[in-house]
Amino acid sequence: MHALSAPDDGPRRILLVDDEPDILESLKELLESSLENVAVVTAISGDEAMKILGSQRLHLLVTDYKMPGMNGMELLRKARDAAPQVPRILMTAFPDLQIAIEAINDARIENFFTKPLDPGEVVEVLDAMLRHRQQTTQRDRAFARAMDMARRSKGKGEDKA
Repeated sequence: MHALSAPDDGPRRILLVDDEPDILESLKELLESSLENVAVVTAISGDEAMKILGSQRLHLLVTDYKMPGMNGMELLRKARDAAPQVPRILMTAFPDLQIAIEAINDARIENFFTKPLDPGEVVEVLDAMLRHRQQTTQRDRAFARAMDMARRSKGKGEDKA
């Protein structure tokens, strides 16, 4: 299994990226206490996030926009290329329409949160995204099994001919 694909079992992993440790810790506590079977991995920079993205199986990436060095938009673009199957979310205290358009069009984000964050909304949206991802994964696996069985069945029929 590829390191960036979703695991069959174990916790669903969310990567949170923000240069403010207090925000990271608060969000981590909120998500791990509010969402079932979730482990939150944190990074304080885009570079650190890319290392994690390349080495761990993740289900979601949530990043702040304004960070020193690589900003959230750059991270989201790189993450889209490195792990396109991992849904991406942008958080920002600067709800600028141009940022939102760029995030949707260029980084292909799944959602957009403005700070200050509404904890209930964050939990609800992330829970829905995780459930959708799990359902999609299960559907894809069921389809792959069905195709494999069909190929095997066809192969057995050809052996008899």
